[in-house]
Amino acid sequence: MRKFLYEAGDCEEQAMRRFDVMLALALGCALFGFAAEAPAQAAATKASAAKTLATECRNCHSDSEVKVHANHRDCQSCHRDTAGHLKDPIQAKPTKAIAPETCLSCHASGKGHAKDANRMNFAFSEHNKAGVQCSDCHGIHNPKVGKQANVADLKMDNNARLCATCHQDVLARFSMPSHHPLREGAVSCTSCHQPHDGKQAALGGKTEQCTKCHQAVRGPHVFEHPPAAEDCTNCHNPHGTPNRRLLEVAQPMMCLQCHSVAGNRHGQTASTNNTQRITGAVLRDCASCHGAVHGSSIDQHLRH
Repeated sequence: MRKFLYEAGDCEEQAMRRFDVMLALALGCALFGFAAEAPAQAAATKASAAKTLATECRNCHSDSEVKVHANHRDCQSCHRDTAGHLKDPIQAKPTKAIAPETCLSCHASGKGHAKDANRMNFAFSEHNKAGVQCSDCHGIHNPKVGKQANVADLKMDNNARLCATCHQDVLARFSMPSHHPLREGAVSCTSCHQPHDGKQAALGGKTEQCTKCHQAVRGPHVFEHPPAAEDCTNCHNPHGTPNRRLLEVAQPMMCLQCHSVAGNRHGQTASTNNTQRITGAVLRDCASCHGAVHGSSIDQHLRH
């Protein structure tokens, strides 16, 4: 009888232990499920709040096709001083211009975008020094995307017209007889210039930028022409000129700025058997003889 009671009590104790274990497992699963759902619920709550905030902004700012910029949940991602404005829209107006630092916090760091080394140098660029804001060129809310892939998200669908809003004197040169085919659509301003990088804003001394396309004149040469090797813009204006070959000055004056005729054979007789002086049509274009003006590996006088 005692043995039976002992065994019965033992079974009851084991059952209680099993119940405790099952209860602990059930509570653990419930807590795990709650913990797993918490981040999702928090994200959903944040997204809902952001949607509500964006909707609240559009109640007044519906005159333009305002949309939230990519990778940002709400207006305050960029317009960070809007809390007071929401309470008092008249007196507490947020800053209209978005500081470049706000844009660069994502566009130069790779946060939500492809990392762009050129934009990392924007602080040292000529545009930044001149006080140009990102929003001066880029349509943040409603960009007009153009046919050219490299001008997506600009305010205009042609980046030459956009650049010309400030650089009108430069655009005018593309109407001259000799010019790069910008108006024809074969090149754009950003084919040569990098607007975000101080290193490529102006191209003085940047012969490698020109020889990316004009590879036929790329050095090194056995006999270099120092002005050409130093800087293409010593002789050429890349935007446009009234002279052939984008020359700043027409021949022969272009060459004569450095190469004085006095003291060499150009002003003397050609030979003892020919008394004709090397003048007239020959001297009108030095390249008629010295055609390798960018450098030669054959002749030290840069002749063909």
